[in-house]
Amino acid sequence: MIKNKKIEIGDRVVETRPSILEPDKVKLWVRSGGRCAICNKYLLDLNYEVSTGEMAHIVGWSNAKKSPRGNSALALEKRNTVDNLILLCADHHKIVDTKKLLEEFTLERLMLHKADHERRIHHLTELQIDSESIVLRMFGGIRGVSVEVSKEHARNVIFNSEKKFAMFIDSFDKHGIEIDLNKLPDPEENWEAYWSIGMSMIDKSLRPLIEGVENGSVRHLSLFAMSRIPLLVYLGYKLGDKIPSSLYQKHRGEEETWMWSVKEKAETFEIIKLKECSSENVALILSLSGSINFEDLPSNISTNSNIYEIRPVETTPNRDILRNKKSYENFNKTYHEFLSQIEVSHKTCNEIYLFPAVPVTAAIACGRGLMRDAQPAITVYDRTGDSYKKTLTINSK
Repeated sequence: MIKNKKIEIGDRVVETRPSILEPDKVKLWVRSGGRCAICNKYLLDLNYEVSTGEMAHIVGWSNAKKSPRGNSALALEKRNTVDNLILLCADHHKIVDTKKLLEEFTLERLMLHKADHERRIHHLTELQIDSESIVLRMFGGIRGVSVEVSKEHARNVIFNSEKKFAMFIDSFDKHGIEIDLNKLPDPEENWEAYWSIGMSMIDKSLRPLIEGVENGSVRHLSLFAMSRIPLLVYLGYKLGDKIPSSLYQKHRGEEETWMWSVKEKAETFEIIKLKECSSENVALILSLSGSINFEDLPSNISTNSNIYEIRPVETTPNRDILRNKKSYENFNKTYHEFLSQIEVSHKTCNEIYLFPAVPVTAAIACGRGLMRDAQPAITVYDRTGDSYKKTLTINSK
C-alpha cells in the first residue's frame, strides 16, 4: 500500500505527495504516445531533448480541499497508479487544476479525454505502413469563395472514414501537397489563359506526388478539393486511377464537414438520350447538382450532336445529391457505363462535349479512369454569363 509521507515543519506535521512508481510512469507515457491527452502536443523538446510532459492526477492525490477532484471514494493507494494519471502539456495541466475551472474539467471529462486519447494512440501505432494516406488539397478559383480544410479535420476524416492515418509530405505550408488556385486571374478577363494557367499549376504541383508513386512511397491518396469544375476534371485525369484514392467533398448542413454520410439516401443514376442525329458527335449533360437544358448548349452542338444526359433516378438534381459515398460510387459506375456505350453505338466518335453541373467528387471522377488513346477525348464546357464556353480538353490523341 502506498501511503502519503509525513514530515515535520516546525511544530506542524504535513503530508507530502508520494512518488509515482516507475512502472506507472512508463505505462502512462507509452499509452499516451508521448503526447498531451487534450491538445495532442508532442511532449519531447527536440531541440534540447527534454521532456515537457506532466503527469496529472485525475482524482487528486489526497482528500484535502485544495486537491483538485480529490473528494472521491477512490482509495489513496490507487491515486498514483496509471489508471488515475493523465499525461498533459504544462498549459493543460495548469488549466485542468485551476480552481475556477474544476466544474468544467470534471472527473468524468478527464477520464473521457484519457480513454479517447490512449485508444487512438493504440490504434494508430498498430497500423501498418500501408495504412497511411498522402493528403492532397486543391482550392481556389471559384468566384472569390474561400474554402479550407484544416490539417486536424483532414486527419479525423481520413481516420474515421478509412481507418488510415494522414501523411502530409513536405510543401510550403507543411499541409501536404497543395494546389493553390486562389491567385488565378478572373477567367472572364482572359478565358483561354485562365484554364491554361490552371492546368500548368496542377501539373507543377503534382510532381512530388508522381515521384512518390514512381518510387513506391505513395500507396494511397486522400483528396480534398474545391475549385471550378473543369479544373477538377483535369485534376482527376492527371491523377488517373492507378493509385488507390479516397475522394472527399465539403458537405453543408447542421455542421460543415468533409465526412461522407451513412444516413443519407444512396442515389442511383440513369442515362437518357435526349436527342438523336445522324452525325457521330456526342454531347453529355450531367444534371446532378443542378439541371441543364440542352436548348442552352451552344447552337453548333445542340443542332448537330447526339445529346445524352445522366441524372438522378426519381430525385430532383440538387447540390447535396452526393452526401452518401455510395451515391458517388453509383454515379461513377453510370458514367463509365456511358463511355462504354459510346464505344459501341458511336464507334467513330473521337470527342465528347461535356456539360457538367456536378459536385466536386463527380467532377474529379469524370477525369479518372479514362482509357488513354482508346476512349474519346472529352472537352469540358463551363457557364459564363448566360452561355457555355469551351474550357479545356482531356484525353486528346
